[in-house]
Amino acid sequence: MRKPTHLKVTTFALFTLILASCGKDPNSGGGSTLNANQFFLPMGTIPQLDLVFMIDNSPSMAPKQDKLRAQFPKLIDALKNPGDGSLPDLRIAIIDSDLGTGGAYMSGSCGPNNNINSNYGDLGKFMMLGASACGVTDPNARWLEYQGGSPVNFTGDVQSVFSCLAGNLGTLGCGMEQQLQSYEFALKASGLGNEPQHAMLRQGAYLGLVFLSDEDDCSASMNDGMYGDKPEARGESASLRCATRAHACGGKNLTSAPPGYPTEAAFEAPFASCAARTDACPNALDGNGAKGTDTSGPTSCSPLRSTSKLASEMKSLKKLPNEQVLVSGIFGWPLSDADMATATYKIAPIPNPNTADTEHPTVFDSFPVCYDPNHPPTHPDPATGFDAEAAGYGATGGLRMSAFVDEFGANGQKFSICQPDFSAAMSQIGSTLAKKMRNQCVPTSYTQTPQCAASYDTPDGTQEAIPVCDATESVVPCYSLVNDQNLCPGDAYLVHLNRGASATGQVPAGTWLVFSCP
Repeated sequence: MRKPTHLKVTTFALFTLILASCGKDPNSGGGSTLNANQFFLPMGTIPQLDLVFMIDNSPSMAPKQDKLRAQFPKLIDALKNPGDGSLPDLRIAIIDSDLGTGGAYMSGSCGPNNNINSNYGDLGKFMMLGASACGVTDPNARWLEYQGGSPVNFTGDVQSVFSCLAGNLGTLGCGMEQQLQSYEFALKASGLGNEPQHAMLRQGAYLGLVFLSDEDDCSASMNDGMYGDKPEARGESASLRCATRAHACGGKNLTSAPPGYPTEAAFEAPFASCAARTDACPNALDGNGAKGTDTSGPTSCSPLRSTSKLASEMKSLKKLPNEQVLVSGIFGWPLSDADMATATYKIAPIPNPNTADTEHPTVFDSFPVCYDPNHPPTHPDPATGFDAEAAGYGATGGLRMSAFVDEFGANGQKFSICQPDFSAAMSQIGSTLAKKMRNQCVPTSYTQTPQCAASYDTPDGTQEAIPVCDATESVVPCYSLVNDQNLCPGDAYLVHLNRGASATGQVPAGTWLVFSCP
């Protein structure tokens, strides 16, 4: 939650680079259309998994990054095959939340990145800082690769190497985090020099997107004044505008006073009544406004990117997004349903972190929506009631990140970053991915209707009808159904695929057995 230095605003020129990919309908082109009458089972012998971690690298993140590094092994353990302890073929990449502000600030954490000559922070590039010292053996590696039970481009265990790389991110990134747009820059957009890292995503692989952040997303659609020094807004933190302009509580947009934009007064509401605004201003990146919208002053629409559009772009990376994609967010969220019922969305004055600004001894800012139970507020500021130390272990409400996760339905998971540790989150993320990759259970409704048919769908697009195996199994490939309540409890059958004695090699990753019913 870094507060950028107030400096001159410049224009945001990056958008001409990425319109080619981001302005298109993400669902155009090839790919299967899923419907309720189809059920997909993965058939690949060794599953493939591409994991992309977005780790907030702003100044308040140090204790949360420590928790991630400490508990990341739980995720890897959960991915292991319980039968033989083997891991899927893995690719793991790291990105951060720093996309700068397009030159709105010419110094400080949100200023230009001189290492890559960028006004847009780290541009969504895969982070391999200090790779050699972490055990990475390929100087050109962009991601970690583990294949066939062995490391490909690193030595040692993947847990230690990942933890080392994640630790090298540091916490000097821009405090106006653009977590969701970082995924777009990293995996989808063209013209940023990131095309080589797009090759990380394998056609037949599952895709896991995991993000860690203690402040809500501030992915701006353009920078004609959204960021930068605003004399009228110097009485509030620089990042507060990302909340007041993109959140609503009780159906009321927070640009209305109170709190207003610029913030005029303190504001409180039940957190459960608050949500991300869905009325993104027309803008070129979302593909609905070539000229964009002037967001330098108050607007009737949200000046931030559409979370729905950003989610659609991630879904478009996979042929079968409902089967192949899992999104897991660890962010500012109440620890439990009971906490949700009592959590408060609060904007109020806090001591100004910029002590040189004697004109504003306090500034309006968001209070945490949750705190680490091991670091509760115990030393509040006498004048404002704000506990800066406890806030460093807590998090403000991630309403836009929650909306992004919701776009993935059952394939989206939410965890509170205020957990004392992330062991439960890491285990659940790993086990959910493992279940997806190893699921061999088909509901009986897809097997007991005469009109239902099964087909073999390979990564190259080949489809072949597959019959049920007869007593002699003379026709192959074929499939058989087994009632196994241990592996497939409830109303489901375990599926066995018989490829025949002459079949050679492993079933390619990304091969599906598709049950279709009219």
